[in-house]
Amino acid sequence: MTPRPAPSRRASALLLALWCVAVLSVTVLAVAEMVANDVSDAGVQNRRFEGRQLALTGIAYGLNPKIEIWEPLLNQRLPDGSKLRVNVTSESARLDINKALREKEQRSLKALLKLWNVPPEKVSEIVDSLADWIDPDQFRSLNGAERDDLQRQNRYSLPANRDFRSVDEMEKVRGMDIVAAVKPDWANFFTVTGGRRLDLQEASLDVLRAVGGLSLDQARQVELARNGADRLPHTRDDVKIKNVAEFLQRLGIPQAQSTALQSRFSGAAGPSRIESRATVGGVDYTVIAVANRGTGGGEVSLLTWEER
Repeated sequence: MTPRPAPSRRASALLLALWCVAVLSVTVLAVAEMVANDVSDAGVQNRRFEGRQLALTGIAYGLNPKIEIWEPLLNQRLPDGSKLRVNVTSESARLDINKALREKEQRSLKALLKLWNVPPEKVSEIVDSLADWIDPDQFRSLNGAERDDLQRQNRYSLPANRDFRSVDEMEKVRGMDIVAAVKPDWANFFTVTGGRRLDLQEASLDVLRAVGGLSLDQARQVELARNGADRLPHTRDDVKIKNVAEFLQRLGIPQAQSTALQSRFSGAAGPSRIESRATVGGVDYTVIAVANRGTGGGEVSLLTWEER
């Protein structure tokens, strides 16, 4: 008669079997999760690809000067649930940082920072640091910072001794963290691809006040007048400013202020910012292009391009 295994051996075998089952279960679950993640990642990548194609279509719409910025074509919901939103705004409505730093005493830039309640003692430090970042020499401005002053720290970027090539480059200049603390959306007010003059058609209240020297009430007058009867921007009834002098005269802007505004602002279109955002299956894809849209029979010329 075959002897039966000792109880302790039977228990060990059972434990070993259970352990193998547990390990196998964990392995199967891990593999299943990896496959699910791969499938999910592939799905997201597919939706991003489709979103990019839709966003590029939006850019094509936005670059067409014959398509008005208020047309439904720029704000669509497709049958499959995908969405496309294209915003076309004037890049010349923003303050060109490189030009502002070369302006006599940087008056417009300083005025803008003061409007944002940047501490008065910090305004000159920030402006001088920005100026030192773009100037070609290594001589520090009165309140600025050159390469030798910033070598042993990682908080701020070292001066590149050239013009800013993007607004993003401003972010790491010494003092811009102070600006961001009081005005988180500061970047929306600057450009590196502005026109010869600022666009009176779309300039913000802050730009009208800082650059044009208008009071808040006067700036609001300009905004209401150009927005038309519905008081909303970028709609069919917007008033097109064809002659800055006549427009300001109708608003009762004093001659001295009007003359100053005419030297800095124009009603003519400059470069446009086309921001095309597509949403496919809950995944967003955005393409931003700054370009001359070819109005007046001219050719379309691309100035900057960004995808995210």
